[in-house]
Amino acid sequence: MKTSSDPSVHRQREQQLIAHIERLLTDSRFRLDTSAGARSVTTMIQSVSKSDKGTDVKRQMTELNKPDRELQEQMPIGEVLEVTLSQKALLIFKKTVGRLRVVCVSPTRTLIRGGEPAPMTSAEVNKILGEQPPPLGGAPTTIVLLSTSGFTIDAHEVTDRRADRTVVLVEPNDAGGWSTWGPPEKKQLVDLLDPEADTEKRNRLEQYINEQKAEMLTSGVASDRIAAKLQLPLQWVESELKNFAKESAGLSAKRLDGRVVLFREGSSSPAGSTGGAMPLVDKIRSIFSLKGATEKKISFLSERRTALSQQRDRSYEEIGTLEKKDAELTQQFKETTSPVTRRRITSQLVQLRKDLERRQQLITVLNQQVNVVSTHLHNLELTQQGKQAKLPDSEEIASDAAAAEEMLAQLQADNEVADSVGGIAHAGMTDEERALYEELEKEAGGSETTAVKLDNVESPGEEEAESPSSSSTARTEPRRSEPEAG
Repeated sequence: MKTSSDPSVHRQREQQLIAHIERLLTDSRFRLDTSAGARSVTTMIQSVSKSDKGTDVKRQMTELNKPDRELQEQMPIGEVLEVTLSQKALLIFKKTVGRLRVVCVSPTRTLIRGGEPAPMTSAEVNKILGEQPPPLGGAPTTIVLLSTSGFTIDAHEVTDRRADRTVVLVEPNDAGGWSTWGPPEKKQLVDLLDPEADTEKRNRLEQYINEQKAEMLTSGVASDRIAAKLQLPLQWVESELKNFAKESAGLSAKRLDGRVVLFREGSSSPAGSTGGAMPLVDKIRSIFSLKGATEKKISFLSERRTALSQQRDRSYEEIGTLEKKDAELTQQFKETTSPVTRRRITSQLVQLRKDLERRQQLITVLNQQVNVVSTHLHNLELTQQGKQAKLPDSEEIASDAAAAEEMLAQLQADNEVADSVGGIAHAGMTDEERALYEELEKEAGGSETTAVKLDNVESPGEEEAESPSSSSTARTEPRRSEPEAG
């Protein structure tokens, strides 16, 4: 804010304005008063010089016994930018036709002490203007004075335009932006001297809109209130609200009762809608297909609810004003002892309180109307949501459930069969496979136990049993006797 006691904030404000003015020197829209009338700075020869009061800041820190190098680097230094505008004369000479002088002023001593800065008064502004060099050669001078701590209200009246001088004041405002003050006839110049870029203004606007989501669901946000809250030009705010509505799904910006209002067109707006106008082809299709009636009703009722809510809000503001007046008259009645004055105040209070009752009745009616419209709108949104969901009917659900049960039963049966045959997955080998396996086992050094176990495994489907002779031979096979020693 403009009352910040941080020196680096004031230093940044100086730098921001000087950088903005330097950019304007290449902008053809930047027109200044010259001896030949208002001319664009890009059509003239520019001589730019910069200076500051950094030495004075260091001296003041020494006087106040604050020899802090870190603080000195953060302090504003009172930058001054001077631009001399010239034109060629007789092909080889240059003639000065105008000047631009940008002066930055900060409450240096207060910042050094760490106190809270005060805005600059009209007397201080006149003192600064009196210290500026006078115009030379009849060339008018445009003076842009920046106070990093702002100006008082009476200081704004110092701005003027004379034949030899034009004064414009620039200050930070409490909304996070900048305010510029100048002669009414130089409004275009005054608007250009605003150091805040359009992107920064747009970011502040979007942030404020996001903070007002609850308001957009009921009464919406009006452009005049946004302009007053953010201290932005009303025309710019209206244009940005319309652009914001086009880029945001479900939002609409329309002029209601003479001011642009941003509001939401129902809480169940289609995801693909952008809040803009319906294309001509879609309009024709909706007319012949008799579709879109619900959407049109929702749009109309949302607009109607917003208009009624805006009217109700204005009535609340009027009641607040009347209540404030009532309190003032009541206080006057207590302070005066004159019977005549008290009778007059009593008569005023009677009429005032009747007006309060009338507006309260109006608010009651408006609340009832808003309630009726909101209820109807809610019912339409429920109907639209039900159509958009495209849920299956009861017959389709029952059919799908039966098919699912059949599938589960078949899956259970297949699982039981798989479990029953899973135990014989390691079934025995054929005779040929067994002979080859035994041979490979012998080559690999396998034990006789493995061969014996394989002999006892029957191949699947083998119907012939082993003969008793072969079986007994396998069981009574004599062991090889070892030769005796000697």
